[in-house]
Amino acid sequence: MPYQKTAGIGDIEKTLFLPLWGRAVESQKDKPLLKDEKAVSIINQLAIDLSEAEENLDDLTRIAWIMRSLICDQVIKEFISKYPDATVVNIGCGLDTTFDRVDNGRLRWYDLDLPNVIELRKLFIHEEERRTFVASSFLENAWLDKVTVKSNVLFIAAGVVYYFEPEKIQGFFREISDRFPDCEVIFDVASELGVKIANKKVIESSGLDERSYLIWGLRNVREILDWDPKIQLIRKYAYYRSSRLSLRNTLMGAVSDLLGIQYMLHLRLSAH
Repeated sequence: MPYQKTAGIGDIEKTLFLPLWGRAVESQKDKPLLKDEKAVSIINQLAIDLSEAEENLDDLTRIAWIMRSLICDQVIKEFISKYPDATVVNIGCGLDTTFDRVDNGRLRWYDLDLPNVIELRKLFIHEEERRTFVASSFLENAWLDKVTVKSNVLFIAAGVVYYFEPEKIQGFFREISDRFPDCEVIFDVASELGVKIANKKVIESSGLDERSYLIWGLRNVREILDWDPKIQLIRKYAYYRSSRLSLRNTLMGAVSDLLGIQYMLHLRLSAH
């Protein structure tokens, strides 16, 4: 029976249901790119109507959410293979289930989101000894005092940074680089064209309004690297280079990758 408690979730936070739904849909395929049974379970319990999204969203958009999860999983697994006792901070976690897919039994994990989202999250996902929920905006620095570090730190921010002005993200990077020298961060970005497409083809098509619009379109990776010489690019990840996509999605995805409409950046915020 669907759980009825979705009240108090704001317009921007409502976008957290879309990638969850995308993972659930993919997980129920015969040969899924990603298997996420927890996403299926949560979607089946939520009292939220996603029929408009299911009817109107392009398949390539849903695939982008899947590829984003796969890239994050890959980066985290590589990171904790080098630093088994690492700390990972999942910014804007929503109803994300990455921890369940990557846990090595040693890492320290923090799921961070706004208080109303964390309350919703607690209905479906539980804290554990090495997994802590933190109710805060990532732009408020007080929560950083709660982060326990034994080894290196990785921040992941999927579906987050383009909802904010670049000056705020720049300030956040400066703060975490001062607190956790040589930390790493992986996040997805969209070009200016990507922001326009997302607002028209994803947000509006899903029945959400302009209060859920993306704000920041990244013109070039250099824009971020020029913020501070301590910001180093580890790798840029394109989304659609998968042999398991249909011909139509492969071609459209190739165009998206070529134009840099959406992709992921893995950065190191060095100490010097």
